[in-house]
Amino acid sequence: MHNDKPNRQSEMKHLTLIFVMTLAALPLLSQAGQVYKWVDENGNTQFSQFPPENEQKAEQIKVKTQKSMNSGQSKEKLESMRQKLLESSVDRNTENEEEKLDKEKAELMAQNCDKAKQRLRDLENNGRIYKTLENGERHWFDVKERAQAIKAARGQVTEFCSK
Repeated sequence: MHNDKPNRQSEMKHLTLIFVMTLAALPLLSQAGQVYKWVDENGNTQFSQFPPENEQKAEQIKVKTQKSMNSGQSKEKLESMRQKLLESSVDRNTENEEEKLDKEKAELMAQNCDKAKQRLRDLENNGRIYKTLENGERHWFDVKERAQAIKAARGQVTEFCSK
């Protein structure tokens, strides 16, 4: 019994290759102005800028192409595209810098919020509070000074943590 499966696979690969090459060649053929399509004796579809030499029936395909620009128009279009690219690049970089600054600002606010909360906890939970003077001595807060320090710390918590 004869197995023709490998032969069919080879034929399919061959047809696929022809199809891909034909698709790749279509832009080149479109420059020719006329394109002919026909089926050869092996059943393969063929494309060419010339009709087949033997008396096979060929279909002429109309290819639509854009009008070419003169060099002045081409230069203007290229310059316009470059300008748009430059503007979009500047916009992207500006947005990235703004995002980076916003992120840094948010991180700083979060750090300040944490510090303000810790200072408020320290002031509220410790009975005796002092600050070190320039000469190295400790100045112990009285009740009124401690109350003022707590009030100031609450203001900082509100300022740094509410945004």
